[in-house]
Amino acid sequence: MQKNNVQAQSEISGNPYKLLVFTCFGGCATGVAASKACIRIWEENPADIKIGCLPAVIVPWKIKEITRKSDRRILIDACGVQCGAKLIEREGMTVDRYVELTSLLKIQKEKTLPSKDMENIVYSIIRREVDALLSKIGKSEADSAEKEQRIHHSPDMLLKPVGVVKNEVNQPDLIARSGDLDYRSRQGQQDRRTRISELVIDSSLDGILDGIENFSHLLVLYWAHLVDEGGRSIVKVHPMGRKDLPLVGIYASCSPARPNPVCAMVVRLLERKGNILKVQGLDAIDGSPLIDIKPFNPGYYAAENVTVADWMAQIYREIDRGRDQKTEPS
Repeated sequence: MQKNNVQAQSEISGNPYKLLVFTCFGGCATGVAASKACIRIWEENPADIKIGCLPAVIVPWKIKEITRKSDRRILIDACGVQCGAKLIEREGMTVDRYVELTSLLKIQKEKTLPSKDMENIVYSIIRREVDALLSKIGKSEADSAEKEQRIHHSPDMLLKPVGVVKNEVNQPDLIARSGDLDYRSRQGQQDRRTRISELVIDSSLDGILDGIENFSHLLVLYWAHLVDEGGRSIVKVHPMGRKDLPLVGIYASCSPARPNPVCAMVVRLLERKGNILKVQGLDAIDGSPLIDIKPFNPGYYAAENVTVADWMAQIYREIDRGRDQKTEPS
């Protein structure tokens, strides 16, 4: 017992660390994924981060160590039972960030091992929280002139919708689910080129569309507003949700589920009536916020010797083949 007390005091008097990440190490898919993610993040930042399991909270000298040596604390609960939140509340410990994974991902607790995709998603979620807190600590401590300069000169990002999409499409073809994409076939991709939408521009922006009717096509940027936080944490997907196609990084795909769900598409301008543009070929759903509209200039956007991935070429061959079959006389 005396040896344990000496060891405990020695640990308390050691160097402080910036961030403590607590996880419940639960016996479920999200719990195992959280455990792996925390260990991985600790290995990436051994000087700044420590990880702990929740049972340590009930050890008196451990509570003292936690509150004395950690500048910030994150608590990760694997599921809606919220064992961690209840325990730290009972013990009177505070945390700076709290994440409950099953609610965030909109999934049920499963007593299985996590898939690789789930491990990647959970890692991305926890990594984001860790980076946010380390950035705050870095600001106050000014770890280095370079880091301080980078923090203070990073521009704030603030996007305001300039209008809204109006059409008869209420649900997207692709949704983020369980760490991948799920394709919901309605009329879908094959009739997107003929779909009619209205782009209703905010009336406060009077005059902003003047001259746009002189262009046949527009580049429309809109926000995929139905992509939830779990979808924005996905880093790899099967294109179109098809498991027969290779797993690729989000930035190698046109998936609407991405960290910033900005979508862009070239459409045909049919007519303008005041602050309303009638367009053809927009793959957006009703209510999608508009971010920006630009005239499409083929000279400006032209590119030579363009290649695409084999899987993307395959998708569009299949789309074209299906469209041709629909137009064949019966």
